[in-house]
Amino acid sequence: MRNQRMYDEFLELVQTDSASGKEDAIAVKLTRKLEELGFTVTMDDAGPKFGGVCGNLIAVREGELEGALMLSSHMDRVPNGFGIKPVEKDGVLYSDGTTILAADDISGVCAILEGLRCTIGSGRPLPRLEVVFTIQEELCLGGAKVMDPSVLKAHVGYIFDSPGGAGRFINGAPGRYILKAEITGKPAHAGNAPEKGIDAAKTMADIISTLKQGRVDEITTSNFPHLESGVGSANINVVSDHALIEGEARSRDLQRLLDYVEYFRAHCQKVADEHGAKIKVTTEENFLPFLITEEDESMVIAKAACDKLGLPFETAVLGGAFDGNIHNARGMACIGVATGYAKNHTTEEQLTLEDFFRSGQLCAALIETFADRCKAQ
Repeated sequence: MRNQRMYDEFLELVQTDSASGKEDAIAVKLTRKLEELGFTVTMDDAGPKFGGVCGNLIAVREGELEGALMLSSHMDRVPNGFGIKPVEKDGVLYSDGTTILAADDISGVCAILEGLRCTIGSGRPLPRLEVVFTIQEELCLGGAKVMDPSVLKAHVGYIFDSPGGAGRFINGAPGRYILKAEITGKPAHAGNAPEKGIDAAKTMADIISTLKQGRVDEITTSNFPHLESGVGSANINVVSDHALIEGEARSRDLQRLLDYVEYFRAHCQKVADEHGAKIKVTTEENFLPFLITEEDESMVIAKAACDKLGLPFETAVLGGAFDGNIHNARGMACIGVATGYAKNHTTEEQLTLEDFFRSGQLCAALIETFADRCKAQ
């Protein structure tokens, strides 16, 4: 069944220009919409920490029942998201082909707003509802990372930010480390005395050519797309004295991820020593993995909500990350909710309207199911 309210709101918001670091126009509209629903809305100071103009929106509506539930999605979008012109064809929304559609993640925003309107409008007793609309999610989960978690009381949360049909839930995602190796060689004249130099470029090439990368195992990957080398000048007649390797490692298992990080460090050092080069390896935790079992309260509620709507209940584990990685690491059982989009981050992005409308119903069902559990306790 078509939901004209959700449809119109989606068109309104995707045609409101937004980008990572420039979410202010969307934030103004969402603040008004949430306040109309009885929420107290605050904006934190996350924006300036990343050079942005807007912080995370954190909205709270105190409830009549004990307990708290968090609902979240993000306000930013990947580049090429200005001037979006949505086009509907055969029950699917697209852009006009020159931009993304920004269903990632405006569809999630709309699903949450619809679920709130339905449940609050019903007049039924509800728990404390916490809505978090984050900034700069597309830039390594920036807004969620710096948000103060103490403002939230919920121990269960749903992130409406995932491709797939209504009823698909993301209960796991990998962790990620940023890996970097800076190699220092020794310059020398490439024609007169190359043997007197230490070639940083050759060292880099030998590290990469012998490094385990790509699909390391069934749940672990690595990728090193950033390679550079050179000397103090642009001349190619000087043996390279500097090189850089930069990339990432991901795994759904924290120990395997840490093992790969240590392997990368040891491998780089070994090859550098063989060449007589100096090397500095740095590793940075970006986000941690999580996996939530179907016995967890968040999953039990999700399945019950699907049963209520007659939706097929499906779980999946991602190869990428979302704000749920951050919340789970802080102790909140937080799973992703699909909202009907596909091919996100591309000009072929699309939104299946039936699944999109059902995601609004699913949000309401999640709130109602959680409320029923609160009453039963």
